[in-house]
Amino acid sequence: MNHKIYRILLGLYAGLILTLSSIPSKNMPKSFLLEWDKAIHFTEYFIFGILAAKSIEHLSKKWVYTIIPLGIMFGIMDEYFQSYIAGRFSSGWDAFSDSLGFSLAVILVWLRTND
Repeated sequence: MNHKIYRILLGLYAGLILTLSSIPSKNMPKSFLLEWDKAIHFTEYFIFGILAAKSIEHLSKKWVYTIIPLGIMFGIMDEYFQSYIAGRFSSGWDAFSDSLGFSLAVILVWLRTND
């Protein structure tokens, strides 16, 4: 797929993350999956990291060092944003899971493209 398509998907996915973060807790479906909160955060941001890395035409180490802090900041801001939503709260552990998932995905894509 073309890197420009990944950029569009990245923007749409970022919007989806923020949309899901803005749902008040009383409107969240009750599910056993929510017990796996950290794994969900990791997976959500792992996908985000893949899209971010693939949205760069020539992924270099310089880009990796640029993309990872931006993804981490997005995750932290997303957690902070949740603290203003009724019944939701921000969690440092969620931000850590977000950061780990995003960073690992970017690094793996970079390693795979630089074989």
